[in-house]
Amino acid sequence: MSELDNFLQIKYTQFLQRYSSEKTVLYKGYYSDFGNHYLVEIFSMLHSTLNDLFDFMNSKNGVYGGHYNAHESRLLLDTIEQIRILQAKLKGEYSFEIDKYYMEFINSCRSFLKQSNGSSIPEEFPNIDIIEERPIFIKANSTEIQTPENTSQITLHQIGGGSYAKVFKYSDPHYGNEFAVKRAKDELREDELERFKNEFNDLKNLDSPFIIKAYTYNDVKNEYTMELADQTLEKFMRYNNNSLSFSSRRALIIQLLNAFQYIHQKGLLHRDISYQNILIKKFEDGTNFIKVSDFGLVKRPESSLTRQGTETKGAINDYSDLDIVGFENYEVRHETFVLAKVIYYILTGRETNYHMEQNEQLRKFILKAIGVKENRFNNVAEMKKVLLTEIFPAVRNPQEQV
Repeated sequence: MSELDNFLQIKYTQFLQRYSSEKTVLYKGYYSDFGNHYLVEIFSMLHSTLNDLFDFMNSKNGVYGGHYNAHESRLLLDTIEQIRILQAKLKGEYSFEIDKYYMEFINSCRSFLKQSNGSSIPEEFPNIDIIEERPIFIKANSTEIQTPENTSQITLHQIGGGSYAKVFKYSDPHYGNEFAVKRAKDELREDELERFKNEFNDLKNLDSPFIIKAYTYNDVKNEYTMELADQTLEKFMRYNNNSLSFSSRRALIIQLLNAFQYIHQKGLLHRDISYQNILIKKFEDGTNFIKVSDFGLVKRPESSLTRQGTETKGAINDYSDLDIVGFENYEVRHETFVLAKVIYYILTGRETNYHMEQNEQLRKFILKAIGVKENRFNNVAEMKKVLLTEIFPAVRNPQEQV
């Protein structure tokens, strides 16, 4: 038994003596998602106890306040302290938050409850609406998701994030499918939040099987729901490089080029291409699809969001001329520079030492793409032509069918 399981078993035994009630069974169904028998029992007992104590407080509360009995005062203080201990101890999959409505009353009660002689309920202290129809202990990163039929309490699991936002996944009970949610961080500047909303609009309007699709935006929470992919390109290559066939690599590269040819035709430059922002979606028939994501740094025509002197961003935008001319002057030859690195990575599984590449045609391709800007590929179509006519025939295993 783990240390955490041992802790929960001890707490469960203690709580049986303090908080056991026939009403506990009414709340067990709310906490099954936590997946630990002792924790389900603990939360059910605490929920039942808080409801009884708050209900009793309502009965003692009059227009001008009232007197809350000594036993109930001590029990409510003890219950609040036990909840605090649990919240401090439980991390990861067992971390939880307290319903905001109840949390306000818990904080208010702390200010007037006493351990002896009972407690004076303040004047104009409101009656508490007892929560019977939903959980009051909620998995951390859980949120209200609106479905066509109702609003459900759904648990979000964080799967990624960056400077501007966090990314979560969840299973939607109405659609029977998994989705992702991208949520802007609270501390974003006004222009950063505008860029975040623009990212949603771009993803909503772009229509390509090789670009992550966005669905709905929540203006209150500044988050949007989008298609869920399985893993990043970096993770996919780490686990599959040794077994990946040339035909599979070729298919992924063509998908990548098709995605960016479409993006550029729309007058957009991604500016944040990386092994983490290109995702892989796996289908049951074994097919893998490229899914381009993270359009937060997109450069669009006549955009004023990139300020003069903005620091160069992008995980593999490591080339000197962009630092000199400024990130606001990013252009298509900067984009083909990074795309070539990704193409080489998919073909070989290697991220560096391009000049050491043994295949001459492939070495010439990558060195041209990342060399002096004036000699680079001017667009994706140029890259695709060279790859199809020169590079793929040169690197393909003769035993494989293309």
